[in-house]
Amino acid sequence: MGKSALPAQRARDAAVPHRRARHRGQSLVEFAVVLPVMLAIGGVLIDAARLYQVWTTLEAATRDAAQYLATSSDDPYSPDYTWAGEDADNKAAYIISAATAYPVVRSASADSLASCEVPQVTTSYTQNTTDASGGTVANPASTATVTVCIPFRTLFGYPFLTTNGAFLLRTERTMTVLVGR
Repeated sequence: MGKSALPAQRARDAAVPHRRARHRGQSLVEFAVVLPVMLAIGGVLIDAARLYQVWTTLEAATRDAAQYLATSSDDPYSPDYTWAGEDADNKAAYIISAATAYPVVRSASADSLASCEVPQVTTSYTQNTTDASGGTVANPASTATVTVCIPFRTLFGYPFLTTNGAFLLRTERTMTVLVGR
């Protein structure tokens, strides 16, 4: 009985390293299949987090720029006075650039964004003294609209989702206040 069990035990011991090698090969193939999928999921999560952070920062900066323009002084001789057009665009571009760290420039076309190849801003700024707007001569209703467009570069170019590897983030904020109140 003892002698017959000995050769069977040796046969099993000899087969074990062969089985382990097969399992190691199978694990390597599984790892090679799963690794690109896991890296892709990680990349999507990182891009989504970056996109959300830039979007919320851009929204806040656009709101701040609209608020600054709408609450500027109603005295044309004051350094805080905002003139409609280039002056308003430059002030908004400065505020948004400082908040987002993107070099935002004034749009070449007034009151519209033709393309979004570079970060750009345009504004619409008016002061109204009519009763219909709620303003008076002493306290005009100042309305500022700020529109911003930023091309956001992703880590990976997602087919069907990006334009030349970039998401186009565009936001617009309008604020109306009674100046001097």
